[in-house]
Amino acid sequence: MTQPSRKHSAAFLAGLLLLASPFALSANERSATEANDFQALQKEMQDRKLPLLLEFRADYCGYCRQLEETYLNHMVGSGDYDKRILIRSFTLGKSDTITGFNGDKTDADSFAAQYHAAVTPTLVFLDSNGKEVAEALQGYNSPDFYGAYLESAISAAQKAIQEEKEAGLAQTTGK
Repeated sequence: MTQPSRKHSAAFLAGLLLLASPFALSANERSATEANDFQALQKEMQDRKLPLLLEFRADYCGYCRQLEETYLNHMVGSGDYDKRILIRSFTLGKSDTITGFNGDKTDADSFAAQYHAAVTPTLVFLDSNGKEVAEALQGYNSPDFYGAYLESAISAAQKAIQEEKEAGLAQTTGK
C-alpha cells in the first residue's frame, strides 16, 4: 500500500476546509419552500401576522442560485427571520396550476405577470391579500449592497403589516 502524496493530502485538506467554510450550506440550513397555493399561504400569513417575501426564480438562473446561497438559504435556515417574514420561492416556467390569493386558479406565467416578475431573481414583499407592501428587488447585480436593500425592504414590509393591523384594530374599536 502506498502513502498518499503531499499533493493528494493537500487537495483532501482543501476539500475539508471548503466544506467547513461559512459559505457552505450547513446541515441545518434549508432553502425557501416552493409556493403554489397562495390561498393556503394567506391563512398562515394572517395567523402569524407576517408579510411574505416571495422570490421569483428560474432553474437556469445563476443569479438566483447566488442570491439563495448568499442570503435566502441562510435566512431560512437560521430561524432569525421566522418572526419577521415568511420566505417562499416561486419557479417561473413550471406547468403547475397556481391558486392565487383570491382562490382563482391560474398558470405560473400569469401569476408572475401580476407582480411584473419578468426578470429573475425578483423579490416581492406582500401582505396576506397579495398586495405589494414594499418595493420589489429586481435582479442581483450588486451583492455588496444587496443585504442592506433586502433588510430595508423587509423592515418596510413589516411596518406596512403593522400599520394594517393597527388600522384594522382602530376600525373594530371605533377609534
